[in-house]
Amino acid sequence: MTDAPDLRTYATFDGHGGKVSQRVEVLEDRDDDHEGLVAVVGSHPLGAVDERAVDDDASLTRGVASIGWVDPATLRDWYRPDRVVVPAIEARRSDLSPGTYADTRGRGRVRIDGQEAHLGPDGRPAFRALAGSGVVDVPLPKDQVVRLVTVRADVPTASGAVGTEIVTTPISPLLAPGEYPAYADDVPGLPPREPSGRVHVRAAVLLDGSLHPVERIDEPANTMWIRQGERSVPIAANEVGPDLVRYTAVPV
Repeated sequence: MTDAPDLRTYATFDGHGGKVSQRVEVLEDRDDDHEGLVAVVGSHPLGAVDERAVDDDASLTRGVASIGWVDPATLRDWYRPDRVVVPAIEARRSDLSPGTYADTRGRGRVRIDGQEAHLGPDGRPAFRALAGSGVVDVPLPKDQVVRLVTVRADVPTASGAVGTEIVTTPISPLLAPGEYPAYADDVPGLPPREPSGRVHVRAAVLLDGSLHPVERIDEPANTMWIRQGERSVPIAANEVGPDLVRYTAVPV
């Protein structure tokens, strides 16, 4: 069983006529004083209505977490996971087995070996995809993955009966910097083999003709943090095409 899914919603907010763009968390809280608007939390979302510091003792300055209300039409790059719980009998009819799956454009729904990402033979990020029999399939490039589907059994439904939970999450086709196991010994059609070692992966994104180091990727927020000069800048991960990221892998 996995931990409870992170179902928070994120989006990009363009304040000050589009001159200030940043990632914010969209709250579900409703306020009768701001009908038609949604509440967002971020590092000073400039241009939001009735903006207030999250901490009552904090001053309302750039970089300080604050909450404000905005027109949802001004938000883009939405990241919103979906969660449903279906009765156990419906799950059996649909042949929903517990596990982690990737919904892909080219190969349909494929069961994967957890969420571990690694460099595939072609140098791109990949999952270890498993065939129905449990043998290794060819690595599944992450740029083919549309959604990540996690199925859990024995989850209470709204009526209190036991059901099956399906959480569907859009994922980034990007590999975050860090250490990863290397599976160079995997052979298509044979059972999974133990990691052959570990590699340290660095990433840089090509923007406006210049490479910018990737500091980290916050997948729950669909946000990539890159280094621009002396600043750490957050951008929506789905705005960066996989072909714009360059990876360097060094054995550990």
